[in-house]
Amino acid sequence: MSTLTVQTLQAPTSGANANKVLVGSGHTLHAAGHVIQVVTFTKNDQSIITSTSAVDTGLSVSITPKFNTSKIFISLGTLGICYQTNYVYHNLLRGSTVIHGNNSYNNNTYWMPINFAISHLDSPATTSAITYKTQAYVSNAGDLRFNYNASGTTHTASITAMEIAQ
Repeated sequence: MSTLTVQTLQAPTSGANANKVLVGSGHTLHAAGHVIQVVTFTKNDQSIITSTSAVDTGLSVSITPKFNTSKIFISLGTLGICYQTNYVYHNLLRGSTVIHGNNSYNNNTYWMPINFAISHLDSPATTSAITYKTQAYVSNAGDLRFNYNASGTTHTASITAMEIAQ
């Protein structure tokens, strides 16, 4: 194998490929820090959660990394309300493993709005399909309405997974 060392690649300044550096068919070029792919899932219905054990919220996204060295940046957000529970727990999972968790306190006497937002950078070290999902639960008997806003209407929740080259 031979090595080509260059200091600067410069594309032609005129013609059909002006200002483009082309990569041959079947080859991949990626630079560290660049986004390789983005996958998004949206949810428009609410989930009513009264369980004191973690249950799926219906918010999930699957991504198949192109490189096992890539990092996956997961971002999600939605609204909710809760009533008659001390704490509401919200977890992000890779497969069945919790990789990030949040909780919110409620004073137990009235409906309280909750902003469910997570940003997490994961290092899964695989090129196999990965599913990221959220689960939620309440600390004691109570009512959590996931993906429901304070005006009484359903909110559009989203979860996005971005593969970042390393």
